[in-house]
Amino acid sequence: MRQPIALILLAALAACTSPAPTNESSAAPAVNSAAEAPKPDTDGTLSAAEEAAGIARLRAEWLPACIGGGRDAAPPGTPVERHCACALDRTLAGRTVAELEEERRSGDYGPRFQGHMRACIREIRR
Repeated sequence: MRQPIALILLAALAACTSPAPTNESSAAPAVNSAAEAPKPDTDGTLSAAEEAAGIARLRAEWLPACIGGGRDAAPPGTPVERHCACALDRTLAGRTVAELEEERRSGDYGPRFQGHMRACIREIRR
């Protein structure tokens, strides 16, 4: 019985990771404003604090999109919030803001996120 729930939730989450209907292909929800994004130093890197803030900003933007898509298709009682938080945290772990934004542009974010989502669904029970 777990398999159909997982398939339904993954199908719903595909909407979260599909390309946005804009000029730029996106595997994750688009960043709201370039002004909110941290600016790299002259050497192209962000400080540790700026990286942490950037990752927190991406999580804050992408988590509600995942939850909304999952709630639309998941059966009642499915812990969509926990599934999304788990998969998103695993997807963000060990990545820089620049890496995540490149994965979003290239489409590599989607398959990686979906793999983490499948694992989280198996691990997190109702």
